[in-house]
Amino acid sequence: MEGSRRIVVKVMKKARFSIGILFFICGLNFATWATRIPDFKATLHLSDAELGTVLMGLPIGSLVSLPIAGWLLTKYASRWITLIAVVMYVVVLPSLGFLSSAVTLFTGLFFFGMAGDIMNIAMNTQVVSLEAKINKIIMSSFHAIFSIGLMAGAFLGGILEKESFTTQEHFSLVALLNIIIIPLSFPNLLIDKPVQDESKPKSSILNLGPYLITLSFIAFCGMLCEGAMADWISLYFKEYSPNSPFPITIGFSFFAAAMVVGRFIGDSISLKYGVSNILVLNGILLGLGMLLTLLFPSIFLKIAGCFITGIGISTIVPLIYSQAGNQKEIMPSIAIAGVSTIAYIGFLLGPVLIGYLSDFIGLDKALYLIVILGFVAAFISKTWVTTK
Repeated sequence: MEGSRRIVVKVMKKARFSIGILFFICGLNFATWATRIPDFKATLHLSDAELGTVLMGLPIGSLVSLPIAGWLLTKYASRWITLIAVVMYVVVLPSLGFLSSAVTLFTGLFFFGMAGDIMNIAMNTQVVSLEAKINKIIMSSFHAIFSIGLMAGAFLGGILEKESFTTQEHFSLVALLNIIIIPLSFPNLLIDKPVQDESKPKSSILNLGPYLITLSFIAFCGMLCEGAMADWISLYFKEYSPNSPFPITIGFSFFAAAMVVGRFIGDSISLKYGVSNILVLNGILLGLGMLLTLLFPSIFLKIAGCFITGIGISTIVPLIYSQAGNQKEIMPSIAIAGVSTIAYIGFLLGPVLIGYLSDFIGLDKALYLIVILGFVAAFISKTWVTTK
């Protein structure tokens, strides 16, 4: 009996490690693209509004893929869906570096968004399955690993940009890392069974119910802010701190580092203080951190503001996903797909809104949208979220 228990524990540890690799890859790939956005803006001679329009390609791809991925996960094991997503990454990521027009970049980002969010739903479904097997909330720790990938990608991007690596060389190098790393992950992923649970209503992402809609809107606020930071903060530092002794990726790097810290402690503090209270704190820190970044000219205060903003954003999405995956009304894969679909509308609207606002009032003022949404998320969390 004791021997069997040790075997189960060992299998679960291997599964946790393998799922963690997926989160790392996802973060690394996204940061790889995000750190080179200023280069694409300069090379293609885009205004902020035009850049915002081009950036729509990624979230539109996400939005298109999310319901498809949710449906696929009811038909096929999530481990196979993750493999498909990684293969898409390896093909699409290096190709982005060779695109030379706004239209082709938009198209490339569409497929990059599809790859990322097929991966997103599949790997989060793996976590929900693992949580069920070990009877413990661990979602936030996996999103911490995603943030480690973001941080690694941001640092790598900053270094390679300083060393004058082209986008083609940079993106191809990261695609090669994908090829090397993925064999470490796939064999030990959980073999979940994509069988409909007949005890739960036949729901879809179009019929989530009021509680999941509430969670979705909070995730929407968090994802819009996270996407805005990824897409615009390096450009903000380039334009508003031109004499900084640091790489333009410094704000994004500290933001990503803060998300690592927040997500590693997120599971334990949410268990101790309650999901609603932590989500309220998330929104407040998000708003205050961004205010610090935007209001003060000191480069060190701006960096500190990015760090606080990262702490604020860090546990919004993992807590929401965990709540959605563990509710009892509809299937976890459908719930996660539905919540993710609404959340990623934030990615769809965020870059465009920031871009067009920037053309009218300047990027520094447009980023106040992040401040507003942080406080809105805190208010909703305080008023309507309960632990389910």
